[in-house]
Amino acid sequence: MLGRERLSHFYSVVSLVIVLSPLVCSQIPLGSKLSVEEKNHWVSPNGDFEIGFFNRLNEYGIGIRISSGLIPTEKQPIVWVAGGDLTVGDKSYFELTKTGELVLFDSTRGVTVWASKTTNSSVDSAVLQNDGNLVLLKQNKDIVWQSFDTPSDTLLPGQNLSGNQLLRAASRNSVSSFYSLRIGVVGDLELKWENDVVYWRSASYPSRSALQAVLASDGAFQLFDHMSSPIWSVFSDDHGEPDVKFRVLRLDVDGNLRLRSWSKNSTSWILVWQAVENQCDVFATCGLTGICAFNESGFTVCKCLFSVSSLSSVSKCLLPYQQSCESGSSMFKLDHTSLYAIYPPNETIISQVSSTQCQNLCQEDHLCTAATFVNDGSATCKIKKTQYASGQSGLYIPSVSFVKICTDPMAVRPPNIDKSKPESPSQNTPPKQDHLSVCVSCVIGVGGGTIIVFIVIHLGLMAFWIYRKRYSFKTPDYPTYNKDCPNPSGFLALSYTEVKDITDSFKQRVGSNTFKGTLPENQPVLVKDYSNVKVDPRKFRCGILKLGSIHHRHLVRLEGYCCESGYRFLVYEYLKNGSLAKCLEDPVICKRLTWRKRLDLCLAVARAVSYLHMGCREFIGHGSLSCENVVLDENLEAKVTEYGLASFVGDAADGGGGSARDIMDFGYVVLAVLSSGPNSGCDWAYQKWAGGNAAEIVNENIEGGVNGDELERVLRIMFWCLQSDERMRPTMGEIVNVLEGAMAVDQPPPPSSCRRKLGMEEYGSGSDSDV
Repeated sequence: MLGRERLSHFYSVVSLVIVLSPLVCSQIPLGSKLSVEEKNHWVSPNGDFEIGFFNRLNEYGIGIRISSGLIPTEKQPIVWVAGGDLTVGDKSYFELTKTGELVLFDSTRGVTVWASKTTNSSVDSAVLQNDGNLVLLKQNKDIVWQSFDTPSDTLLPGQNLSGNQLLRAASRNSVSSFYSLRIGVVGDLELKWENDVVYWRSASYPSRSALQAVLASDGAFQLFDHMSSPIWSVFSDDHGEPDVKFRVLRLDVDGNLRLRSWSKNSTSWILVWQAVENQCDVFATCGLTGICAFNESGFTVCKCLFSVSSLSSVSKCLLPYQQSCESGSSMFKLDHTSLYAIYPPNETIISQVSSTQCQNLCQEDHLCTAATFVNDGSATCKIKKTQYASGQSGLYIPSVSFVKICTDPMAVRPPNIDKSKPESPSQNTPPKQDHLSVCVSCVIGVGGGTIIVFIVIHLGLMAFWIYRKRYSFKTPDYPTYNKDCPNPSGFLALSYTEVKDITDSFKQRVGSNTFKGTLPENQPVLVKDYSNVKVDPRKFRCGILKLGSIHHRHLVRLEGYCCESGYRFLVYEYLKNGSLAKCLEDPVICKRLTWRKRLDLCLAVARAVSYLHMGCREFIGHGSLSCENVVLDENLEAKVTEYGLASFVGDAADGGGGSARDIMDFGYVVLAVLSSGPNSGCDWAYQKWAGGNAAEIVNENIEGGVNGDELERVLRIMFWCLQSDERMRPTMGEIVNVLEGAMAVDQPPPPSSCRRKLGMEEYGSGSDSDV
């Protein structure tokens, strides 16, 4: 009997230990430390949450993430960050000190950058609770400090937002976000931009001021008063569904407040509620990159409708008028467009005026940069006196805006300005027809032609399929290497041994680190060696996968790559005549470059770079455009090579591939194509042009002569490309339109960026490839 009692007592103790063991394991004792180098974490008892360091803008932050095994690692969101936008170096640590204080030490600056300030609060331990709340506890388990009281951009179920707290959106860059969520002075929830602009608010009840906002586990988001009674509520689309385990309410980087639930069926986060239905209603959602609009697919896009500056991933879309304008001003009209000032967000509002009066008020005000007339019955005119503005555009907008521009010369006039369009000298405009007539024979001819074209296309596709099937890359001869470098994009992923095979052990050198090779079926290629360039393998692969999906008539095709151990190679299609720089020095080839060929060459390069800037899924800068990176085929048609490498290869990987640089480099390429001379710089060229001697700029050996009107157009756009103020440079799309003769171009001012000679050695910064 006594043995049984002892055995029963033993089992009770064991059971108690088993029950309490998760709690014991979750206790974080004083002196515990997390570090970037050790990559360690503190985990909640149920395993759904963990706190540790994460990578942020190439630095590190300390935060809590949802770490449940039900959610793939790449989809586990960070729900709290110590210090908001704080980032630290790669040897930093996060510690619960012996005195009971959480501290974040930055190894880069050598100082503590964040602390819980609980040194004298008798802290005994810390716990990351099952609800994601990190708490500091006394010995009697009273809470001294908790992460729920200092939210970052997210609320978790059970977490409150009180009157002295706020959510601040994460930053897109190193600058703190301007968006915040807080309880307003009248007891409502407010989404604010900086401290001035409220662009969304919940319903308010002045007689029942809100005390706190609470996100419930069932998907309800509510405001409660001092009596704990709800005064405002919204409910998620999946409200009350019992199988939803995880929900997060986040103020996103775009300024919208969204509630998401984790769906086990789709294994993704599902949007179940958002505060602002129309994203364009979020103040400054486009920042300084343009105005908000919807594309044909219903997604919001940012368009620059009034700036003549170069559009790149870092450029700004500013109102063009400046007070330093000396030649007067004019206005152009943007229908269904509402503009508002951002810096500062102040406007002069004038009521009971007409649209014409609103336009005139801005025209006559020397400080006015733009005006918006609100045509919703209020007859209101909003005058802006800053270049920093944004807005939204769409057929649903009951407003018209007037943008002031300086009549000083500019590269390309905005499309709304009434500017005569230059005719190409070779074109004759046919007289306009006042009526439409039907030509029966024409209809029959078009129908028959369509059928013939249809048959030819199908025959061509069948022939192409047969060819690919017969001459495809043979796996037994050159097996696709996929151990370290996966090949989801479809082009060749080669091992180093295979690279040696196709280059015949690198015997045919055609340039610095450049070799000619041959793929099966005698397909010539050019192999470029980047093994001596420091580049992270993962970054290299990601960059190549992006470039491998790009196809354009005037871009050299990327056939494959090698990413094995320390070897890095790119395999390009081979073009017979090699680089433009060498062709311009070859008397035989140079003689074949007639004026028409040279103009087509410039247009081909412009189209290729324009496609990189605006035709791809995301902006791609060339980064090192030069005559060395333009190559010619057997028909002297131009293609651009080594595009996009600046983002991940070499010293330019810090982002030196913006559109402004590409546009200036394009200007130098054009000058080289026109002059073909080593001593012709842009200062010299501008002086010749300004003095009425434009013909002296052009190589005198061009057969067949030069078209004077076309030369004038090309030189004007070239000098605009070479302006030192990048805001004055046209976009690549505008350059294409000018070269095609579809847009007018003003006389350019002196290109003060011309501080260097245009010798052929200037283009040696690119590759020495002979593609």
